[in-house]
Amino acid sequence: MNTISEKNSKFFYRPRSLPHLFDIHKPVFTTFRLKFTLPQSIIDELTQRKIEWQNAYDALDDKEKAAELKKKDAKYFQWFDKLLAKSDDAPNLLSNDDCASYIQETLHYHDSSRYELIAYCIMPNHVHVIILPLLNPDGNIYPISRITYSWKRYSANKINKYLDKKGNLWQAESYDHLVKDEEELYRTIEYVINNPVEAGLVKHWKDWEHSWIKKEYTPD
Repeated sequence: MNTISEKNSKFFYRPRSLPHLFDIHKPVFTTFRLKFTLPQSIIDELTQRKIEWQNAYDALDDKEKAAELKKKDAKYFQWFDKLLAKSDDAPNLLSNDDCASYIQETLHYHDSSRYELIAYCIMPNHVHVIILPLLNPDGNIYPISRITYSWKRYSANKINKYLDKKGNLWQAESYDHLVKDEEELYRTIEYVINNPVEAGLVKHWKDWEHSWIKKEYTPD
């Protein structure tokens, strides 16, 4: 399943080195969002897109159906993500520089101990992150569920204290996707850092202050 479109892009590049990345385990692309009721406009448009997808799928032959079915979850996620980013009804708490800085602090805290942090983008109401989970002392890979739970708990405590609020900040579920190879990793990095551009927030990914890429994965 591809995480993003395979169209050509000027940003598409090869990093200078990818030591150990795909030898034992693989990077994970994860997305988590603020806790809020989805605007009805998002629900309606997403429902319509699903209906249109199903109608197009039903018209395919068996071989085409098998190929299309593999892309289904990724397509649904892309639609949802783009609608969420462009929604005027969704909260934009994370556009606050201080709130965004707490999330940045959270993501970097266990970098090189529990995971290798590859890239992230903090959008006004959701966060995209790419990490490579590392081995814990017992020789097993740190579970992504534990990693995301710690992110949400720590950042929620910091942000709630800053805003003098209480209660859940993050939606319980997250979107997690295992990146299968290097080519998909490049596409996923591109997707993550271009999220603000796709949402019309900036003209170039470098203009968004709440994005970050590890040095060896940035363009020369």
